[in-house]
Amino acid sequence: MNRREIEEKIGYTFRNGALLERAFTHSSAHRSSGDYQNLEFLGDSVLGFIVSRRLYKLYPGADEGRLTKMRACIVSEKPLARAVTALGISHNLITGESERKTRIAEHDSIKCDLFEAVTAAIYLDGGLKAAEKFVLRELADDIADAKTAVGRADAKSRLNEYAMRKGLKISYAEEAREGAPHAPVFVCSVTVGGKKCGTGKGGSKREAEQRAAEEALVGISEKNKK
Repeated sequence: MNRREIEEKIGYTFRNGALLERAFTHSSAHRSSGDYQNLEFLGDSVLGFIVSRRLYKLYPGADEGRLTKMRACIVSEKPLARAVTALGISHNLITGESERKTRIAEHDSIKCDLFEAVTAAIYLDGGLKAAEKFVLRELADDIADAKTAVGRADAKSRLNEYAMRKGLKISYAEEAREGAPHAPVFVCSVTVGGKKCGTGKGGSKREAEQRAAEEALVGISEKNKK
């Protein structure tokens, strides 16, 4: 584990280096000093609070349900794993079997855990303000996109409602998978009443399906205007 490299990348210098080391220690390492599991637990709550407060300030008129959906779009496995990938710190993970280190460190679930553990370590070492600075910087794009992401999810719900009203069968299919294996781009289509009416791309199947639903709704809206 390269402490200096990590601190430079996350933009925070630890007073207690043991906290940082624990945040990067996987349970397979079996170290007497502990692993990141408890930090991950705390980090989940700290992260949730920071993002909740930010969304509350950004959208003071939004109802609880919409704010909850927006938070779920941000504080979830994909965005957190993506943030760790962008930081380029997962290779510092301390594991019990060095030959498995790369494979373990590339799992999205592990990257998500790592982000939460680092958040908790910063919080314990430097307080809420330091943790907030880290979280809001690394998740800035996801926070900015949260409102749109919720709209995409709502698009899928609206399309389902439309299909039910019309008595039409709706189905989604994965058309292709592009990009690198560790960062795939999914291409999905949606068929309503036996007719393909939308295609979308995304970093996950769910996102691709949501974009396909958006395209389908646009087509339906334009058709109804005629």
